[in-house]
Amino acid sequence: MNSAEAASSYSASSIIIIPALEPPPALVQYVQALLERGFQRIVVVDDGSSPACRSIFASLAELKGCVVLRHEVNRGKGAALKTALRHCLQEGWQRLYRRVIMVDADGQHAVEDVCGMARVSHENPEAYVLGIRDFNQKIVPARSRFGNRLTSGAFHLFYGRYLRDTQTGLRALPISLWQWATEVAGDRFEYETNCLVQAMKRGIPMAEMPIQTLYFNKNASTHYHTLRDSWPIFKILISHLGAYALAGALASLATLAVFAWVDLVWLAALAPGSRLLAASIVSAAAGSVVRLLLHLLLRVRTERSMTDATAKYYLLVAGQMLASYLVVLAVHLITSWTAVWIKLVADIVLAVVGYQIHPRWLFKSHRGIEGA
Repeated sequence: MNSAEAASSYSASSIIIIPALEPPPALVQYVQALLERGFQRIVVVDDGSSPACRSIFASLAELKGCVVLRHEVNRGKGAALKTALRHCLQEGWQRLYRRVIMVDADGQHAVEDVCGMARVSHENPEAYVLGIRDFNQKIVPARSRFGNRLTSGAFHLFYGRYLRDTQTGLRALPISLWQWATEVAGDRFEYETNCLVQAMKRGIPMAEMPIQTLYFNKNASTHYHTLRDSWPIFKILISHLGAYALAGALASLATLAVFAWVDLVWLAALAPGSRLLAASIVSAAAGSVVRLLLHLLLRVRTERSMTDATAKYYLLVAGQMLASYLVVLAVHLITSWTAVWIKLVADIVLAVVGYQIHPRWLFKSHRGIEGA
């Protein structure tokens, strides 16, 4: 099979989903171009557009292979995507196709890139594939650049993976994720961010494919409202921090309690060096077990499972334990202060450092796709 035949095969096994609100007339030509490139099934969702757009959707419905669904009132991009996915499932298309590719209606996704997404999804059949733009280009509007950098930075901080384009509308979902995607919460722009969060929590692999960065008239046609739509997205991003902080706080309390018992009760008669070393080892082991159990209970996880990361996790715990022991021992010998209170302060500092290291190194992903 030559490259052209292979590309056509990837396209033929893909369904295109396009959520549309007040689309431009050029959407008809865009869909025609996709059909000409081998895509045989395209689902367009009219998300409550005005009567002025009816002729556009009527023209789309006349195209062979194009299905037009309609929301009587605007329900949001997330709701439109889920409507299309449910339609695919109800029609039984999961038995005929291998993936859906979500595409925006404003022409920002080049037809060549949509074809490339089909290929990358074929090469990564279990992955949630993201088409990523280059926000360093001058063509990118300032608000788009700022918004993406803010959400990418927050995602990196809270989930340990840097996604270069968290707001991309060009995404591919294998059939194994269709039902999952219909159950993710969110009806508007926050839905796509929540998909990323839930994918990380469930250990769903993600791949990235660089795409062209296209903006027209400074993105004036976008329906994204900076204030109204950014807050729900940011709320989703910080929701993970609460569970992570709770698990860390409870594990720290368990660590401190066990340390105090070993230091002040069980081995109180030993010399400081031996006593504090034993207390550090036993309390670190207890705290790490509590943290792992809470992470599983609270679903605090990233792209890879906790089991995969166990060796790295305990190496990190051992490093933090050794650093804590050396600080506590040194300060205790110099000042004769109670070791438990010294450890409390030392562990708070180490926890801040550990939070920065933990998700980035412990769950570092190797699934990114660097070339189209």
